[in-house]
Amino acid sequence: MTRRLALLGLAIALPLALSSTARAVTVQGVVVRNVPYVIGFRPINTHQQPYLGQMHLNFNNGIISGHYTDISVRPDSPFANAHNIPVSGGVDSRHLTLIIRNVTFRGSMSGTAMSGSATIHGRLFTFEAQQGSPGSGRKET
Repeated sequence: MTRRLALLGLAIALPLALSSTARAVTVQGVVVRNVPYVIGFRPINTHQQPYLGQMHLNFNNGIISGHYTDISVRPDSPFANAHNIPVSGGVDSRHLTLIIRNVTFRGSMSGTAMSGSATIHGRLFTFEAQQGSPGSGRKET
């Protein structure tokens, strides 16, 4: 179990640490399909291991659609064992909204990174998402 956690942490850290020319998603006037993201979210002001998920998102003139799959090793994830559940939302130059089941993630997008917050079961969570695939050791280009 410890080895699995270490490998998962490495899978998340490597894409964030390696520099690469990942394709940035332009929000207006562009259609981009099947862009992979790894998302992590945890209760605010904690150092708990984040819940993790893999998203494949489509961007169509500021409208976001796609799917989410739970990859968290934590057993109490709000999306535990979820596979290919719908993601919807939108993005403009200042705001990002992602809706997964009944949870709305709000924040911003800068280049290939997303960050913000969400309220889950009455608790405030922070989230970060980075373009790339878990375990690849690199960002998507």
